[in-house]
Amino acid sequence: MRYKQILPITFLFFAAYFLISPEILHAQNGTFDAQFYAQKSYDLQKKGMIFLGSWATLNILSGSTGYFLSEKPTKYFHQMNAGWNLVNAGIAGFALYNISQVDVSAISYAQSLNELRKLDQILLLNAGLDVGYIAAGAWLWERGIRKQSSRLEGYGKSLILQGGFLLAFDIVLYLMHSPITTDLLQLTENLEITASGFRINF
Repeated sequence: MRYKQILPITFLFFAAYFLISPEILHAQNGTFDAQFYAQKSYDLQKKGMIFLGSWATLNILSGSTGYFLSEKPTKYFHQMNAGWNLVNAGIAGFALYNISQVDVSAISYAQSLNELRKLDQILLLNAGLDVGYIAAGAWLWERGIRKQSSRLEGYGKSLILQGGFLLAFDIVLYLMHSPITTDLLQLTENLEITASGFRINF
C-alpha cells in the first residue's frame, strides 16, 4: 500500500473508532452534574491517547524494520517515522497515566469547565502546529530534491505524513470534544438553585 493512501484510511478508522463507541455514561434525573461531563471528556481523551499510542507503535515497528530494509529516501523516511513516534508514544503514555490518576468525583463545576475549555484550546493550537509540520516537511522534501539529499527528502516525506496524521487527529478530537464543553456551558442557562443544591430545568 502506498503511504499516500495511509492517511485517509487512518482518518476513517479514527473517526469510526469514536463514532461507533457507545456512550458509557447517562444523565441522571436532570440534576446538575459537572462530573458527568468531566468523565465524558476523560473517556474521550483516553480513547484518543490509546489511538495515538497505537499509531506510534505501528510506526516505530514499521519504521525500524523499513530503515534496515530500504535505501536512499525511503530509508530516511522510515527512520524519521520511528523517531517521531517515540515522542508520540511518550506523550500518549504520559497522558494515559495522568488520566488514570484523576478523581472525577472531586472535580467542581469551575474546574470541569476550565479543563474542558483548556483542552479545546490545546487541540486548536496543536492543529496550527501540525500545519507547520506539514509545511516544514514540504520544504525539506523540495530542498532534498534540489540538493540531491536522500536524507532531507526522506525526512520531508515523513514530516508530511506525520503532520497530516496529527492534523486529522487533533481536528477530529476537537470536533468530538467541543460539544461536551458546549453542553456543560448550556446547563448554566437552565440552572436553578434549590434548598438541596442545583437542579436543571428542561
